[in-house]
Amino acid sequence: MKNPVFLVLFFLLVAGLGGCEGGKPEYPERQPPQGLLNDPEQIQQGRQLFMAKCADCHGKPDEGRSQRADSFQPPAADFTEAEYRRAEPAYLFWRIAAGKTVEPYRSQGSVMPAWGPHFSDREIWQLIAYLQERGS
Repeated sequence: MKNPVFLVLFFLLVAGLGGCEGGKPEYPERQPPQGLLNDPEQIQQGRQLFMAKCADCHGKPDEGRSQRADSFQPPAADFTEAEYRRAEPAYLFWRIAAGKTVEPYRSQGSVMPAWGPHFSDREIWQLIAYLQERGS
């Protein structure tokens, strides 16, 4: 390797690949209000909110899922999958609140709107309570 330009490019490539670990994105720590995630009334409120605002993209066909949602790339999350039941509530809060406005979701082409400006913190926690119950 007598060519210094090649050597520099090689090291830049190696360094760049080292940063592409595909790990979990960083998000702010948050704690749900005490007992909210297991409260049947809060779960029911989350269900109502999900059906009114989220089922069009994330619901099953019998819940009002739109055919338009089938064309999303990346696809809208299916919250009945086990990974969402195990997801940290703070992560789900961040994803609902920030939507596609944050990386890596912005560059992946997500169409998820940022619901933070439209939902109160309590409503987001109610949604999370429902999503985690729904997947069980």
